[in-house]
Amino acid sequence: MIAGSRADSPLPLHLQGIWNDGEACRMGWSCDYHLDINTQMNYYPAEAVNLGASHLPLMRYLERLAQAGKRSAQDFYGSEGWTAHVFSNVWGFTAPGWETSWGLNVTGGLWLAVQMIEHYEYSLDREFLQRQAYPVLKEAAAFFLSYMTVHPQKGWLVSGPSNSPENSFYPDGSGVSQQLSMGATLDQVLIRELFTFCLRAAELLEQDEELRARLAGAIAQLPPLLTGSRGQLQEWLEDYAEAQPEHRHLSHLCALYPASQITPEETPDLSAAARITLENRMQQDDLEDVEFTAALFALYFARLYDGERAYKHISHLISGLCFDNLLTFSKAGIAGAESNIFVIDGNFGGTAAIAELLLQSRPGEICLLPALPAAWASGSVSGLRAKGNIEADIEWADGQLVRAVLRIHSTGTVSVRLQGQRTVIHAEAGSSYSLNGLLQQI
Repeated sequence: MIAGSRADSPLPLHLQGIWNDGEACRMGWSCDYHLDINTQMNYYPAEAVNLGASHLPLMRYLERLAQAGKRSAQDFYGSEGWTAHVFSNVWGFTAPGWETSWGLNVTGGLWLAVQMIEHYEYSLDREFLQRQAYPVLKEAAAFFLSYMTVHPQKGWLVSGPSNSPENSFYPDGSGVSQQLSMGATLDQVLIRELFTFCLRAAELLEQDEELRARLAGAIAQLPPLLTGSRGQLQEWLEDYAEAQPEHRHLSHLCALYPASQITPEETPDLSAAARITLENRMQQDDLEDVEFTAALFALYFARLYDGERAYKHISHLISGLCFDNLLTFSKAGIAGAESNIFVIDGNFGGTAAIAELLLQSRPGEICLLPALPAAWASGSVSGLRAKGNIEADIEWADGQLVRAVLRIHSTGTVSVRLQGQRTVIHAEAGSSYSLNGLLQQI
């Protein structure tokens, strides 16, 4: 990330980072910006491992993408704001792809733009919020407020037609699969993240009173996350049967990571449904063994506080989906590849998963050692970052916290959790706090 995405880099990292090889150049999907998980995953660890400056090229790219996406919003949907679909490039391509199974991903650009929310929540950089993040996200909100419609039977505000990348389902007993539906779970998760953040940002910046009212009303109409008849988290608004239960994409689980709409503490039933979804996918004999999928399994199990399962998938990523130089690859046979092809998203997704095992955070809350695997019984880490502009050093032994040092860079209140214990710190910018294994200040 340091080599390929410095603060002044002209472009963000693509599927091969800033590099490629001869084999990758033969693939239609290589060296582009894939917006249905891959480019997002490239930046999943940026904030958590304290490389927020490396995130900045993506922020600038998103500004340009939003400008280009205004034409797609108008030409394809007659809508305000901006949108981008499944992939883009250095020229700001934002049109849909040419197959419904993957091309009509109306939240692709929004999914990438959620990284702006991440950058702000970690840095609390008000200038970035006012000059870059809010203008881009406000226009994304304008698109979805214009594009969405009220479901005639359910009364919910839904997006669509769109897909759940790049999956398909059986709408009935005919055995004929389809890809497009109204209100795919991925869309609703991302739109809820967008509307909620834009409402909060507008209030903080004291702007756009009329928009605030529209957003509040729209949020109240969004569908809830739903559990299907098999106990799984539904990928679509209806409880459709999966046509590809072995599929490599797990898009609807973005509610678990990077969003926090599903947490073991606040939504235990949905957390159980997310676990069933993961277990169902893992049990498929022909599960697509892909580098970004292995990283996602690790990230999702980390968020479910299952360190052993997460560790298993990190180990598989390293041992089975890396070249000898530890760069990850997409296996031959995936998406038409004739041989193993270097793709860097697995490296970054795996890094993010390791960080999530040691520290997780939401605005106003830090969880220390939430999913420590037994193989890492003793150790230390320094310089991890938490939302709220906080840095953390952690030391542990025999699976127990020995000491944590929190360096606070912005004034605020933060709740620190550790295995059922909790303490609240009211901190001033520039202060530092040392906590022992009982979360007592030392």
